[in-house]
Amino acid sequence: MDKVLKSILGVTIVVAIAMFAMSSKPVQGRGGKIPQGPVIKRLGTYRGNTFAGFAEFRVQEIAFDDLGKISLAGSEPYDMLVNVTYITGAYRYEDAKKTDYSTLVFTNYAKEPILIRQPYNDVVKSIEKAMDEYSK
Repeated sequence: MDKVLKSILGVTIVVAIAMFAMSSKPVQGRGGKIPQGPVIKRLGTYRGNTFAGFAEFRVQEIAFDDLGKISLAGSEPYDMLVNVTYITGAYRYEDAKKTDYSTLVFTNYAKEPILIRQPYNDVVKSIEKAMDEYSK
């Protein structure tokens, strides 16, 4: 009877240790890696037109997954004329390879940001130029 109790106790301890080890690891996505978002390749320089209060940008459609990570939804970037007076924030977007060839722009009329496929400095210059024309 002692051998049976010792065996049951031993199996219970091994199972408890295994359960503790499995519960201490964070839950990860498929393939053992947490999704990091897309790698965004560098595009050629783009100088869109600017008008009084408006600037033309190269925009890419994006989607968000359950974790809030960005994925590229559209196949190619397209030109978009944006009213810069509605922009509430512009953020340098760093992709999975730590490159920043894009900018996230938030507006007060849309819930989700716009991914502009231009470097942050170029976006800021276009906004400044459009605002200068607007204030004249």
